[in-house]
Amino acid sequence: MTTQPAVSDPLVDLWEHLVSPNRTHLSCFYPSKITMSGIWTGDNPLDFSLPLILFQMLLITFTTRAATLLLSPLGLPRYISEILGGFVLGPSVLGRLPHFTDIVFPARSIFILDSMALLGLVYYTFTIGVEIEVPTITRAGFRSFWFAGASALLPFLIGAATGYIALSTDDARQNADFLNRLSFPIFLGSTFASTAFSVLARNIAELKLAGTDVGQITLSTALINDTLAWTGLTVATALLYAEGGGLLPSVWTLLSGLVIFGVSVLLVRPALLRLAQRATTEGEVVGEDRECAVLVGVMVAALVADAGGTHVIFGAFVFGLAVPNGPVGVELVEKVEDYVVGTLLPLFFAMSGLRTDTSKVTSMEAAVLLMSAAMGASVLKVVACIGVAVGFGMPLHDGTSIGLLLNTKGIIELVILNIARNKKIMSDQSFTVLVFMSALITALVSPLLTMVVKPARRLVFYKRRTVAWPQPDAEIRVLACVHMPRDAPAAITLVDVLSPSRRSPVAVHALHLIEFAGRASALLLINASAPASSSSDVSDQGRSHVEMQFKHIAHAFMAYVDNHAAGGVMARTMAAVSPYASMHEDITAAAEDQHSALIVLPFHKHRSVDGGMEVSHPAIQSLNASVQSCSPCTVAILVDRGFGSGVTVPGGAGGCRVAALFFGGRDDREVVALATRMARNPAVDLTVMRFVQKGRAGSMTSSEFDALKERKADDGCMREFLDRANSGGAGVEYCERGVFNANEMVAEIRNVEAAGKDLFLVSKTPGASALTAGMSDWSECPELGPIGDLLVSKDFQTKASVLVVQSYGRAPASASAAATTSSEFAVGEAVLPALEPAVSAQEAGMRTGHPPRRPRQQADFML
Repeated sequence: MTTQPAVSDPLVDLWEHLVSPNRTHLSCFYPSKITMSGIWTGDNPLDFSLPLILFQMLLITFTTRAATLLLSPLGLPRYISEILGGFVLGPSVLGRLPHFTDIVFPARSIFILDSMALLGLVYYTFTIGVEIEVPTITRAGFRSFWFAGASALLPFLIGAATGYIALSTDDARQNADFLNRLSFPIFLGSTFASTAFSVLARNIAELKLAGTDVGQITLSTALINDTLAWTGLTVATALLYAEGGGLLPSVWTLLSGLVIFGVSVLLVRPALLRLAQRATTEGEVVGEDRECAVLVGVMVAALVADAGGTHVIFGAFVFGLAVPNGPVGVELVEKVEDYVVGTLLPLFFAMSGLRTDTSKVTSMEAAVLLMSAAMGASVLKVVACIGVAVGFGMPLHDGTSIGLLLNTKGIIELVILNIARNKKIMSDQSFTVLVFMSALITALVSPLLTMVVKPARRLVFYKRRTVAWPQPDAEIRVLACVHMPRDAPAAITLVDVLSPSRRSPVAVHALHLIEFAGRASALLLINASAPASSSSDVSDQGRSHVEMQFKHIAHAFMAYVDNHAAGGVMARTMAAVSPYASMHEDITAAAEDQHSALIVLPFHKHRSVDGGMEVSHPAIQSLNASVQSCSPCTVAILVDRGFGSGVTVPGGAGGCRVAALFFGGRDDREVVALATRMARNPAVDLTVMRFVQKGRAGSMTSSEFDALKERKADDGCMREFLDRANSGGAGVEYCERGVFNANEMVAEIRNVEAAGKDLFLVSKTPGASALTAGMSDWSECPELGPIGDLLVSKDFQTKASVLVVQSYGRAPASASAAATTSSEFAVGEAVLPALEPAVSAQEAGMRTGHPPRRPRQQADFML
């Protein structure tokens, strides 16, 4: 006879649960309460799952964005703002308000919110894996491995020792298995040794260290430390299962991780490499089907990893490692990162904030121990990097900078802490203290680094800051800025027209300007700033789009040097990664470091297929204006209308027809200095036209004395030009035109253009201000000045390129002119060596908008 089990009464079970001494929180869920019928029927949106999760996401996004906006003046990483936003929403701040947590973050919603946060974390760790590539780690040489070993070993030992001491005082863990007890020290050691690569890459770009030796070594070291931290996380997670089931579950967990890694390397990566090759052949980087296949693969890898006992993020990270570093990787990161970082990842930070509760800090002795250990590990990391730097003969401040940068914390540390807390191997007190220390140490990195790096930058003094120079055959250094490979031919043609030779050499420093926009920036940064990225012996397979652009630019200048007579030209290619808002600092710093006399900037418009002009990037216009306002030397903006493709330079059958327009004044004398160099080129047909305003006696300033000095300087400049032009081999034509007003001036310029010219040389600020006074009212491009804006406007309809020159300081064109004005030099102006042998630090350092900084060691490629 079988006894049927008695059916229990739900009310009785509920009562027994409530009176039980071991009771837990009991929540009731209603499947019908997912979406609401509307507030008009009396429904409360926060009682339903979907409206509640949407409200929580909006609240979290608004709070983190507000914290980012408030902390932006301090220059702190976004990681700090997101931690602070989650902390504010947690029990330590708003959670103390009555019923706030019960209404906004009820227990029934935590599972959904945590699941969405983990989903965002899965795809974010996938992007981190995509950013890591073994060849990029080895580009900085063995120094990166030494820095990684030294900066990770000592903090790991500090963390492991602190964890062991904490376990020895915990009576609840005394009877635990030995291997299980090892998990907490490994977790803590991995936390102290970790470095957030993504946060670090953005810090390096904001601090203008992307192209320096310090930046390259730090990025490579951070990649190695990140890999070691993920390995430590996997081992510590596997050791959690040693208790109860013996050693076998831990072994199986580790084997599962190895299998996932092996499958990713041996099967997934070759398949993705074929996908990248096929996409390159077809001209499409990532199609919709291929992108969907890769993103589904991330979920499969995360599911398999979680089933194997490692963790979902381990599978996503390993799958990201399998994605080739190149166009496919960049495209995937750009498409995934915006939504994940902007919407889903803040949920993870909010969940960390909700778990951070200052009221749980009950033992001050244990809290002080953890805080001291975390700070001590950070200090030892700096000391270790200083020791390695000294061993390699690097400057002391470079080692200090690397050590400070490697203390940047981020998502990986929070992942380790959350896993340790969820697995009950870390108390709420330890979690709260370590999250606080993570944010504090990261917040201290930028100000401390500024104190170390900025004062260490020596003031760069050099005398030749203009093209005009008493020694006409002296070497001239040109900084040619290039945004895209299409900008390189025009810059190279301009250098060739300047007639470089062994007698009068030209040193060209090509600066590839790369926008740091925040999307896929870490991947872009590590590729673009690496010096080996331009090496011709490296296969194009797996290169990023920006890396290929850098290679093409470098090879263009290399080909020009190879085809030119030996000794006439030296070329060097560098990269600068920065937002457009602060890119002018990179340009001016590079000009100072290379002692440039001329900066050549591309115009913000380029020639379109139909022969018109279209905008390349609107931010380039403001960038050019910023460079003009704080440049340490002469600046020229080149408006290219085919100057690099339709002009035959020396060595060909044709020539280059150049027209230089002279109105008088400082900028125009610099135009004549450029024309003087071009006059030596036998393939250049040069026309110099001087405009004189009738009826005003050549007055150019409000003071007749100043006007007289300007006229004498202009006359001396033209006499010197004619003397040198007559001794050159080029066809030079000089003429003067007297005009009464702007209409006659424009008519004369049209006559010059009708003769057919390839390039116009004009000044930004003409001396004959009366002729151009009304032209600035309708100017579309103020950075070009009135004459340059006229030549570029649609109304003029010329096919010639335009070079607009702005001189630095008050540099006269000849020694005789300098003698006239040597007593009138203002602070920071160029001084000729014969007249002023020394420049004071106060004078040379006072340039508006550009404070002194440490000398940068550019990531360059010697051609």
